[in-house]
Amino acid sequence: VVVGVPVDSPPFGYVDENGEPAGFDIDLAKLLAEQLGVEIEMVPMTSINRIPYLLTNKVDVQVNLFGATPERAKQIAFTSPYSGLIIGVYGPKDIPVDSPENVGDYTIGVGRGTTMDLTLSEMVPDSNIVRYEDEATTMAAVFTGQSDLWAAVNMHVISANKQNPDNQLELKFVMRRAPASIGLRQGDPDWMRWLETFVYYNKINGNLQKLHRKWLNEDLQKDLPSF
Repeated sequence: VVVGVPVDSPPFGYVDENGEPAGFDIDLAKLLAEQLGVEIEMVPMTSINRIPYLLTNKVDVQVNLFGATPERAKQIAFTSPYSGLIIGVYGPKDIPVDSPENVGDYTIGVGRGTTMDLTLSEMVPDSNIVRYEDEATTMAAVFTGQSDLWAAVNMHVISANKQNPDNQLELKFVMRRAPASIGLRQGDPDWMRWLETFVYYNKINGNLQKLHRKWLNEDLQKDLPSF
């Protein structure tokens, strides 16, 4: 099975000190192949390539911190979520922003085409948004002052704050919950059913809980939605 995985979204996906993919989604992808009973080929990619790689048959499935939206569902299919995070706008303590209405002239960096980008575009004027090609570039822009604020998943910010202990970011306002689903091509009900069973089975047997404790240091949400 050929699986698209993230490499720019720690702790879900990153490149470790040995140059190998590591993280929550990488472990989940390996578990998927193990329970499917096949070898795995992981294809590292950034968020902007997730849908094109599915539609052009370059990967069979995306285990890639994928947020389901009605717009994306016009092109691909999603399983029920396997994890649930919060997406929000973060920034230094001295920036007095606590809602979309008082962003003012501050700029907000965001990864192009991500769930954060789609959500932010509905909340603040486009003139406030600075789009970057991936999460690593967006994070660097915020910490070097090229953007004032960062629209991100909470775990990205926790990881970034660990790397920048003298320049901590705090939550300014919550945009919404961000469940993560597995993405696949439309029109294959047997494959969808297997993946749905995979998510369900690993919720009830405790494997998803173990991954949440290992990588996120938190428990699996009990109220994750099902499709």
